[in-house]
Amino acid sequence: MTNLRVGIIGLGRVGRGILRANFGQSNEKYNLCALCDVMPEDQIAYLLANDSTYGKPPYSVDCEKGFLVVAGKKIPYVRGDRRRNILAHESFTELRNLGLDVIIDSTGTANINDLRGLIEQGIAKKVLCTANITGIDISIVHGVNQDQYDPQQHHVIAASTCTGNAMVPVAYILNKHIGIDYARIITIHPALSDQRVLDGFHFSIPQLGRTCGASIIPIGTNVAKSTSLILPELEGKLDSISYRVPTAIVSAMDVTATLSRDTTLAECTELFERYAQNGLKGIVHCEYDSWGHEKASIDYLGTEYSAIILMKHLQVSNKRQMGIAIMHDNERAYCCRVLDVLGTIQKTQE
Repeated sequence: MTNLRVGIIGLGRVGRGILRANFGQSNEKYNLCALCDVMPEDQIAYLLANDSTYGKPPYSVDCEKGFLVVAGKKIPYVRGDRRRNILAHESFTELRNLGLDVIIDSTGTANINDLRGLIEQGIAKKVLCTANITGIDISIVHGVNQDQYDPQQHHVIAASTCTGNAMVPVAYILNKHIGIDYARIITIHPALSDQRVLDGFHFSIPQLGRTCGASIIPIGTNVAKSTSLILPELEGKLDSISYRVPTAIVSAMDVTATLSRDTTLAECTELFERYAQNGLKGIVHCEYDSWGHEKASIDYLGTEYSAIILMKHLQVSNKRQMGIAIMHDNERAYCCRVLDVLGTIQKTQE
């Protein structure tokens, strides 16, 4: 197997989550050769070693000048700020000299020119982005469309979004076997780092400037767009809204769908269980509670399934109306899928 040389730009929640998932129990999955963020090394090391959501990692973390030391491996660390034209920053000469095959952009601030610039300026051969940036070559939801990846045509690749990875497999199953005429997707999403701890200014969405621990905050979400990007036959058939809630982790989705033909609860249950055990094993999970009792969202902390279907709440009414409830760890599961997409890229290099 070709051992791709991989870098990460942006070590916020997603970037650090990818790094954590990559090292697992100290066994490195992919060859991480470069890390980049605006923070100094000691703060990155501190945040990696002390995570308020997931606790301490099962491997050692340290730092030296110009390096992060993870599980005993010295990884070059480049300090630079994407928001200040990072491609022109002198520190990027260091990244250019590291011979990277793939760079993962998890800054959340990149545009397509930034991403293509990483390739054009010789920093990496491929870019894997953790958002559906306009102009990307392909968006991949692992388990559904990874076989569409063409290394000759696709150079700027997106691993979709956390909610996209949760919704797409479920929509794929339903649309393939029954059909979806319309679906309303409601996401109940934990607070994110762009919100405010106390009321204050927000650069683009005023309600996200309100105290995140005091309110449920309605906001738009791109989950419908992310889904139809992978499943274009659903274009115009989906809409969505998100509610940011005062929790730290695990997102929920409530979906109401009008199906294209008559069906039964038994048929839908059999479909989901079949995919969870076979074609989408490890991606979709059918949840039947614990000792007959329903779990709370925090009980799914650290789960790696893209979509956990709460089977007790799966409903079919009037033969064509479906209600479905989904949970997913919006950080851990998504970061694992990013690595799965990286695996798809690596396989084509063998």
